[in-house]
Amino acid sequence: MVLFASSHSSFSPFKTLALNRKLIPVPRPLLAVMLSSASKQPFVMVPDLTADQTASVSKEAFQRYTSSDLNRRNGSGVAIVWFRNDLRVLDNEALLRAWASSAAVLPVYCVDPRNFGTTHYFGFPKTGAIRAQFLIECLVDLKNNLMKQGLNLLIQHGKPEEILPTVAKAIGAHAVYAHKETCSEETLVERFVHKGLQQVVLSRGLPNQKPLNPKLQLIWGSTLYHKDDLPFDARNLPDVYTQFRKSVESKCSIRACCKLPLSLGPCPSDGLDEIGGWGTIPSLEQLGIHERKCDQGMHFVGGENAALGRLHEYFWKKDLVKVYKETRNGLLGPDYSTKFSPWLASGSLSPRYVYEEVKRYEKERLANDSTYWVLFELIWRDYFRFLSIKYGNSIFHIGGPRRIISTWSQDPSLFESWRDGRTGYPLIDANMKELSTTGFMSNRGRQIVCSFLVRDMGIDWRMGAEWFETCLLDYDPCSNYGNWTYGAGVGNDPREDRYFSIPKQAKTYDPDGEYVAYWLPEIQSLPKERRHFPGNSYIKQIVPLKFGSTSMRPNPVNSEKSRQRSQYRR
Repeated sequence: MVLFASSHSSFSPFKTLALNRKLIPVPRPLLAVMLSSASKQPFVMVPDLTADQTASVSKEAFQRYTSSDLNRRNGSGVAIVWFRNDLRVLDNEALLRAWASSAAVLPVYCVDPRNFGTTHYFGFPKTGAIRAQFLIECLVDLKNNLMKQGLNLLIQHGKPEEILPTVAKAIGAHAVYAHKETCSEETLVERFVHKGLQQVVLSRGLPNQKPLNPKLQLIWGSTLYHKDDLPFDARNLPDVYTQFRKSVESKCSIRACCKLPLSLGPCPSDGLDEIGGWGTIPSLEQLGIHERKCDQGMHFVGGENAALGRLHEYFWKKDLVKVYKETRNGLLGPDYSTKFSPWLASGSLSPRYVYEEVKRYEKERLANDSTYWVLFELIWRDYFRFLSIKYGNSIFHIGGPRRIISTWSQDPSLFESWRDGRTGYPLIDANMKELSTTGFMSNRGRQIVCSFLVRDMGIDWRMGAEWFETCLLDYDPCSNYGNWTYGAGVGNDPREDRYFSIPKQAKTYDPDGEYVAYWLPEIQSLPKERRHFPGNSYIKQIVPLKFGSTSMRPNPVNSEKSRQRSQYRR
């Protein structure tokens, strides 16, 4: 998982963990192997499993979450499941509720052209090529998994508020089930769909009965903790994460994952011809997007089966979760962190499923600070989602939730140097090249490049947030804009004012320059001690650093203001 506001502790690869239940030294050979193997691999699949291995893992997971006790359904008629950012079958309450309330279920995905338009302020592509390809893979996988459960996936191209009423009328659906979203663009579509369904009149078949309108049934299902179980109303959500975390951990329980019946079928038999059949999953070309070849770094495979495969690989095959807290601030390779975030963002992986796998791992193998820290990060994800309810559109505004008045630059040449990895600072440039090449950037990297853009360059933080929206595989508006407001010092937490020193970050997290050398071939031949500040061997630095010197040794700054801010410097 990647939630770049959450790294509050330094990465120390040679430190022994003081664990709650056991003392586990992080072995130096393990970390050395992780780094050296990652630096030598030009390209790696995530998960790195064969098709047969992935299929076996998925089959076992589905078997564990299937119950013969659920084979009775009391409903009648047809229900639609509107898939959005919940592209999975396991632990999908909207899907299960639709099955229970009907005699037939029609899953629908709407390829909404607005999702492939441009961002609000600066006109960047809303969905870049890498995430679009990931989405296509998620849809292919979802369709296959639904077919194994006796269903199929109807693909329609257009706006949901136009498609869903048309489909509901054609097949006589009494309800549309979907998972509730929180941000304004998504909730506006929900209102449009509700209004459109009200215009659909369904006959009840008897002369004395009033006609029906299909109902939109919105279900909460995107977080670890259910919104209805919180010990406070969203309007009273704490503005400090630690207060939120301690409150939910002490006062709330986590609901169990939904079980599946032996079959979710059948699909409706009538009305599909009227809407043109099952439709087709779009290609990148049909979406108006040029294909991007990924030949370096990590390639994430889209879909629920890949998500289950990655969790199995990280927890059970490689047994890496036991050292997650110590390695999570790494920069290079697939195994320093879970890498669950792309599948969590697309809804191919349920946070409650991750929770239950953590608990199973703790029971069968080991419980320590690292296994808990996976849940700690999931709670951060919850927190940003609930904050989006509390603060609404202010998370997108330049002054953030606290309405901070600041002067920001929108200098296009400065921004482009950051965007394209041409700042003259290898640590920044390597991270930005990884982002544009793979759609991924480490948690630590996101904090560093955010701090550099807003603190050193003085660029409008929304430009960075919208560029991340374009590029990130794991983009979701709550986490992305929550993190950027936090990093820019305009978020809800009044303590936000952190500056990340590039020399210090480089020395701590990439001391031998292996990460920057991997992404910047022009500095690979340099001695390790020169890779982060190569002088004339690299491009000219676009701006001076606000604090410190371009040296791997800390340079004390004598101003009173700098001394006051030193507690926030990383």
